[in-house]
Amino acid sequence: MNYDVNKIFDEYVMLSNVHTKKDYESYYNNFGEHKYAALQNLVKASDVSAEAEKLCDEVAETFKKFRKIRTRDLMNLNYYMIYYVFPTILEREENGKDICDTIRDVWNSKFKSKINYTDYETLHSGFQTKIFGIPIGKN
Repeated sequence: MNYDVNKIFDEYVMLSNVHTKKDYESYYNNFGEHKYAALQNLVKASDVSAEAEKLCDEVAETFKKFRKIRTRDLMNLNYYMIYYVFPTILEREENGKDICDTIRDVWNSKFKSKINYTDYETLHSGFQTKIFGIPIGKN
């Protein structure tokens, strides 16, 4: 295995269910500091598509139960990719958009998903403080 999937996706359930701007900022920074290095073979590859296939195959192998990934697990993995993997690539790699396009297309094909990506600032600015489900103030 080329990728330490268990390290990259460690605590993916908790981290994909973030609800506050402060928590997202903290988790995002932690991902960049401690987990992003495990993706260097992917982001520095001359054939990103082939490396993305390897990553997706390893994710599928790691998280499958009874020959497939459970729907809830796949949903959390999708969120994790959107919240952490893609924004970090966009922020740190010169050709981040091209890399993310390729990974997104391979991921969607492999897992029959329809995820897309955006940058950290867009995600971060989308968090709002709510009381009883009603947004209050600007964060």
